[in-house]
Amino acid sequence: MVKKRPAIILDRDGVLTQRPFLTWRKDQLKLSEGIAKEISFFNKNKIPVVVISNQGVVARGLISEKGVETLNQILQKRLKNKGAYIDKFYFCPHHPNATIKKYRTVCKCRKPNTGMFKLAAKEFDIDLKKSITIGDMTQDILAGKQAKTTTILVKSGHGGSDKKYKVEPDYKVSNARKAL
Repeated sequence: MVKKRPAIILDRDGVLTQRPFLTWRKDQLKLSEGIAKEISFFNKNKIPVVVISNQGVVARGLISEKGVETLNQILQKRLKNKGAYIDKFYFCPHHPNATIKKYRTVCKCRKPNTGMFKLAAKEFDIDLKKSITIGDMTQDILAGKQAKTTTILVKSGHGGSDKKYKVEPDYKVSNARKAL
């Protein structure tokens, strides 16, 4: 039997990157200050770091799924240049009000649902109850709570200002670096 381990679960836009808004171009990608150094600590200690992100930009037709994967590869390369890496990027391309019909659905993967959390837990033998979810929106915090993780809301990015869901994080910090 494989022993389950904790993980760090990050939102992408507004946590891993500085831009909390829709992101679909390379020039919009900028790593959050100091985050690579913090991620490298977990890498060195064999604690998985995964990104779980809604990417409604696909559903809106601003970028393809392949395009999102390319942006994630760019982020991975930038992290590797700083001695860090993400174990895996997960993203949901769906949106209930999608412009593109094939993505117009209410799915189990789109946060605040926990489908991507369950998939990551299975693929990396993650104990979600011992894991930490870091996000900048209430959907991130609700998803983390529903997945039974400890939740941290970063005030950078949206800082929970979306107020879409009535949920309180376990902790609040000013930025992603302080969350890690």
